[in-house]
Amino acid sequence: MAKKPAGLPGWIATFADLATNLLVFFVLMLSMANVDIQAFREMLGSVRDAFGVKIEGHGLYDPTRMDDANLGEGQGEYLAPEEQAGDEQKEEEPTDTEMAEVKAQEKEKKLREETAKDIQEAIAQTKLQNMVEVQVGSQGIRIRVKGGLMFAPGSGELLPEAFPLLDNLVMVLQKQEYYMMVEGHSDSTPIATAQFPSNWELSGFRASAVLRYLLTWGIDPRRLTSVGLADNYPIAPNENTDGRALNRRVEFILTNKPFRPKID
Repeated sequence: MAKKPAGLPGWIATFADLATNLLVFFVLMLSMANVDIQAFREMLGSVRDAFGVKIEGHGLYDPTRMDDANLGEGQGEYLAPEEQAGDEQKEEEPTDTEMAEVKAQEKEKKLREETAKDIQEAIAQTKLQNMVEVQVGSQGIRIRVKGGLMFAPGSGELLPEAFPLLDNLVMVLQKQEYYMMVEGHSDSTPIATAQFPSNWELSGFRASAVLRYLLTWGIDPRRLTSVGLADNYPIAPNENTDGRALNRRVEFILTNKPFRPKID
């Protein structure tokens, strides 16, 4: 009887090649897909169990884990222990300059909130809350006043009814070093008179009229400016009477930065 050749049967080599090729194919497919961390972990465990491979983690990196310790900046990349240590060293304490900037921003935010509260209280004293809206933003404070309180339709003359509101706003402004821009806004209805050829002139004249009144209180003129914006910034549709009434308004912008930009 002929002896069987020593070693594994010949078909084992073919099977091993096939299994290896399949593994490489699926790894390539996985690398080109969006990685679902949980699914990948389960797949990796299944492949490991199927091949009877035991993988031990060394140092900070464990190839069977897919948690934050083994992930780079959202790319799932391998970080060697020394690289991970380097990343940890990058998490330094904020510098004195950064801390000072944060404190300054917090101080400015608190000041804006306190000033807005003072403005709302000043408005409440005039009993005109339904005519005025106060908004606080990250760069300053906006006070929006309905145009009907300050001007008659088509007129640029400041109405006496607006004086108490303006007087109280000045008292708040004098407490702080804010810069103020007065914005005049109109609706889209065209105007063409000898005094106001267009809404540009009308809105600009109204803003200037308010500014001139504020100057009578002795406010530094360098802290004040005015601009007419016509109907370019509506806050409501101009197709109906109510919308046009809302768009006819005067807005006050308070900020701690000058409005005149530097060019050098």
